Amino acid sequence: VAPMAMGATEGGSSIWSALPDPLRAFANRLDGKRCPKELEGRWRIDNRRSEKLCPFVAGLGVPYWACPAIGILERSTELKISCPESTSSGVESIVIEDTTALSKRNVTEVRLDGVEVEKATRTGRKRYMLSGSVENDHLEAEVASKTSVVTCRLFQRGPGWETRQERALVHQHDGAVRLRERNVLQRPGEEDVVVDRFFEKVQ
Repeated sequence: VAPMAMGATEGGSSIWSALPDPLRAFANRLDGKRCPKELEGRWRIDNRRSEKLCPFVAGLGVPYWACPAIGILERSTELKISCPESTSSGVESIVIEDTTALSKRNVTEVRLDGVEVEKATRTGRKRYMLSGSVENDHLEAEVASKTSVVTCRLFQRGPGWETRQERALVHQHDGAVRLRERNVLQRPGEEDVVVDRFFEKVQ
């Protein structure tokens, strides 16, 4: 049973917090495989609050001279997030559709069990390992939901190459709740590249 489904005790503390650590950890793992339905819907980028993707894509080898064109495209980014019905095995997945005004729709569907699946790029020239998970424990007070995590391990580049997209609802200073997409690039011997983009719900 998920923590939020167990009700609350006096003073607002959850009955969940009184459970032994092993039992709480076990149920937390079960809940961590459920698609975060609070992220569902269509989201449009908030350009004023979002960072540019250029450092992220440049870290992957895209030349800096391409950044202005990428910047124009990303200004019209929309995401559509959905949680399909779970499979007969009980494993849930998340579907993320990414579109811009001038580019084709890019659809990523990933199971949320943390198991890696080998995938190929659209051209088929490069391969990577894709996995998905859900995080329930947050160190940041502003996070208002579970976090969906999509990880691409770029094994053809060598050990230590990985990208991660973390999506969660966050409370912001103006009182609004927005979707935060955190793009993380990890490379051996280099500091992580982190780019945060924020989206407002359209429907």
